[in-house]
Amino acid sequence: METIRSLQNAAVRRIVSLRRSRKRRAAGVVLVDGPRESLRAIEAGLKLTAFYEIEPKSSETSGPPDMPEQAVARQYAIDAGVHRWVTAEVFRKIAYTASTDRCVAEFVAPDDSLEQLLGRSSWNDGLILVLDRVEKPGNLGAVFRSADAAGVSAVLLSDCPSDRFNPNAIRGSLGAVFTVPSASGSELQIEAFLKTHGYRVAAMRVEGSRPLFDSDLRGKVAVVLGSEADGLADRWAGDSIDPVALPMAGHVDSLNVSVSAAIVAFEAVRQRSNG
Repeated sequence: METIRSLQNAAVRRIVSLRRSRKRRAAGVVLVDGPRESLRAIEAGLKLTAFYEIEPKSSETSGPPDMPEQAVARQYAIDAGVHRWVTAEVFRKIAYTASTDRCVAEFVAPDDSLEQLLGRSSWNDGLILVLDRVEKPGNLGAVFRSADAAGVSAVLLSDCPSDRFNPNAIRGSLGAVFTVPSASGSELQIEAFLKTHGYRVAAMRVEGSRPLFDSDLRGKVAVVLGSEADGLADRWAGDSIDPVALPMAGHVDSLNVSVSAAIVAFEAVRQRSNG
């Protein structure tokens, strides 16, 4: 297959247009930069539709050798008939961070609905993290990375303006956005979904009446964490929702949402490992 050399090539122009979040979402596409993240998306079952790499003869590929993941992803793309070589100039145009990425992969976006979780064997037996109106993609990615490490059953995005397939979220998670079951919905949709499926709900609040470490995080429990700027405010409140808090000894009254999520997740691991 010939190398793509023109910046005006239709495929190049399409990828560039899909770098805009709104365009990407409307097209139902996921763009993944880097071999490790691309392979994790492949292994998670996302449908690969295109895979771009800098042509081997380019002087700009004389740096570090291929990562093992890149060779595996490349072979998968070749077998699927979707592999394309591009020049270094074209790659700089289509990649999110061309200085560090060695490939760009395009996938069909997976189902984002709450209902698709019902087909997962692991989601319904443990801790769920609910992120409410979290804005920064890097924080989303960091939460997914901790969720993957702690074996969290699912991450639900409640009215979040950003999505888990933002390039910074994918990079920040090291590809964990593809390994941890997840879904998106409104506050009311997610609350009703959790109630229907027998989940207890706790909301992390600075003014929470119960310390996190005195809360029971075993069994079917969902913990809600608010946005970086405003916390939960008047959202996720009511008699059926348990307000909990992290004990804070300093002058600052809150932590970054990704740090809070990691503490919650590993406290749940501790409690569950102790029976």
